[in-house]
Amino acid sequence: MRGFVLVLFAAVPLFGGTVSTSATCDGVTNGGSYGAASCGDSGIGGASAEASLAEMYVYAIASSGYDTPDSSSATASLTQDFILTVTGGQGDGYAETEGLYVSGQWRGPQAWASASASLGPCHFESESDVGLPQICQVPFVFGVPQTLTLSESVSASAGPYIGTPGATGSAGLENYFFVFFNDQGQMSGVTYTFVPGEVTPEPRTLPLLTAMACAAFIAFKLRRGSPAC
Repeated sequence: MRGFVLVLFAAVPLFGGTVSTSATCDGVTNGGSYGAASCGDSGIGGASAEASLAEMYVYAIASSGYDTPDSSSATASLTQDFILTVTGGQGDGYAETEGLYVSGQWRGPQAWASASASLGPCHFESESDVGLPQICQVPFVFGVPQTLTLSESVSASAGPYIGTPGATGSAGLENYFFVFFNDQGQMSGVTYTFVPGEVTPEPRTLPLLTAMACAAFIAFKLRRGSPAC
């Protein structure tokens, strides 16, 4: 029985992970499923938004005009934990990536957009057309896994209609190629992994795991001919 219990609980993640996506158009929110959320239709104007964990980006578009609603608004967000583990050396240093970008663009007096993105200790915000990747530096210790939370959120609004206002907010992680440094400068021979963190089972699955363990325990006791409790 002792061996069976160890195997059973080894399958349960030992640390929690965060994964979520959300998109809201004109006050109606769609939660994420299969790592993505979307709402609206950017092809017909008005509000549209999307969040994708696979592509690691979010965007929101709002517009108003003759053929679109008098006003519109959209937001999108995503959150996911990643585990960064650096090997190939000793001591500590920092990892640098230029993959994060944020951009907010609008035209017209009644339009507005914003974007924000963060990865671990790095955080960037934009309320203007700043689409260039931002430099992010993450401290690390060789051989020690650390959790870095990627968070992105954007919003856009337009109207009431005056002229032809429109707004777009976007944020993303274009790549996660890291370059490594210590006090002496850039390091060579360094290897790393950057993988999604495991997600803790939802609360409703925990009673099932408990029941499975209890059933196995009872079966073992019955085979041994001893009381189950």
